[in-house]
Amino acid sequence: MKPTLATDRLTLAYGSSPIINNLNLTIPKGKVTTLVGANGCGKSTLLRSLARLLKPRNGVILLNGKDITQQSTRKTACEMAILPQGPVAPEGLTVHQLTKQGRYPYQSWLSQWSAEDEEKVAWALEVTGMLPLKDRPVDSLSGGQRQRAWIAMTLAQDTDTLLLDEPTTYLDLTHQIEVLDLLYDLNEREGRTIVMVLHDLNLAARYAHEMIAICQGNVYSQGYPENIVTEELVREVFQLDCQVISDPVFGTPMCIPHGKGRILQHRKLTAIGG
Repeated sequence: MKPTLATDRLTLAYGSSPIINNLNLTIPKGKVTTLVGANGCGKSTLLRSLARLLKPRNGVILLNGKDITQQSTRKTACEMAILPQGPVAPEGLTVHQLTKQGRYPYQSWLSQWSAEDEEKVAWALEVTGMLPLKDRPVDSLSGGQRQRAWIAMTLAQDTDTLLLDEPTTYLDLTHQIEVLDLLYDLNEREGRTIVMVLHDLNLAARYAHEMIAICQGNVYSQGYPENIVTEELVREVFQLDCQVISDPVFGTPMCIPHGKGRILQHRKLTAIGG
């Protein structure tokens, strides 16, 4: 099976300093893939480039086997959707209006708003649980609801591939799990290829079929989380000493940082005993 997305000797840069250097990468079709790595390693830059929002300095990005730069913007938008980090809706825009924007790639002078467009919008609102809130302004929603509204817009675009840059940022734990469960269910039910940048290594390992660890502008390791998440990887990629154990609920790798937790715990025990 051909990968949905691939790069060949990809180099990305802002100014004169390369951020991603000579990267060869494949992302499997129909799977949930998470990109992890330290701040500034190039995860979000890579995702923007995969979505054709950042032009490569060198190399190529292949979407379904074809050079993405040789496709029209409209065609690309009909095959792949991206949810950037921290999107902001215009003041007063309702959830329904925002979701409808996902259908813009299909609009033209010859093809105006159709029954199919309305069906896709209704489906996106329903599957994200936003149908009861469709008339609410986006800026009046809670963080988790707002993120679901943006995901509804992305789903209304009806693409086989979804790219999401830190979709759980600024959300509390409950809403993080809600959003990740939603995306995982979409992959299970619809077979969508989902690529996410995530900061939380434990959640990335729990939800991913495939994990890609980025370090110093290249792939440090790629594969099943159970195969690649090790204490050595965390030390090299995140500059953090930890213990990796099996998640007692899901059996996926779980990273327990060392840090100063033991010292603080010792102080607490001493205070209680003394």
